[in-house]
Amino acid sequence: MGFIRGSLLVFISALILISFLVLGIFATLNYSLKYEVVKPQIKSFINEFVKNEVNDTIINEQVKILQTYCKTNQDYAFNDETTNYTFVVPCETIAKGTDEIINAETEILIDEYYSKKYECGFLECFKDSESSFVIISQHAKDFWKKQFYTFLIVSFLLAVLIFLLVEKKKNFPILIGVLLILGFLPILALSGIVNFIMSSLALSIPFDLSSIALIFFSKSNSVFLTGFIIGAILIGIGIFFKLIIIGLKIEHWFERKGDEK
Repeated sequence: MGFIRGSLLVFISALILISFLVLGIFATLNYSLKYEVVKPQIKSFINEFVKNEVNDTIINEQVKILQTYCKTNQDYAFNDETTNYTFVVPCETIAKGTDEIINAETEILIDEYYSKKYECGFLECFKDSESSFVIISQHAKDFWKKQFYTFLIVSFLLAVLIFLLVEKKKNFPILIGVLLILGFLPILALSGIVNFIMSSLALSIPFDLSSIALIFFSKSNSVFLTGFIIGAILIGIGIFFKLIIIGLKIEHWFERKGDEK
């Protein structure tokens, strides 16, 4: 293999390694922001926040007021200043007590903001302080999904270049498989890195910031496992091709020895 060809192979291999890493990060963000993944985590976070930060006596007093109100009404509507959203809670739910009320309000909030239609692009909305909920929305998921497919195409094109540059084509699937596993390996550490960074920040906020940040990387282990399996399959295919070639060479050797006799 010539020097230039070898240098190009090393350079392109480094690029595809980075591409695989970015691909894995975008895949993690995309799958972690699925509705069925986000919803239970947000509910759990809000429930824990209310239980830890709001006095039980105050909650119970408010529930009694609501239950009294419901004696002559079918539902209770109120505007939350923090989210600027008007909640409408059925009195049937209020009658079931505090936990059901919190769950109902949480579900309403999640459903409203997750599926909300935004007029701005994701990055523009992200910069807007009034659109803070965009980060856990379908809008955000679609953005990360688009980035994922972009880097999937980039990775494929780089793989084609590697195929053209590699001298022994039978080594191609092994090389790509190894690079894919190495590229996805840091994905395993994403949750730990995010948790460490969030825990290190000295912010005076009444909740655990890391528990929110980890929502975006909740599927990191699943994404790594997917990449590892695909990489292992490619390595297995490469080894299988090598064994076939070795078997054909042995067969050819025996045939040649038989002809000599």
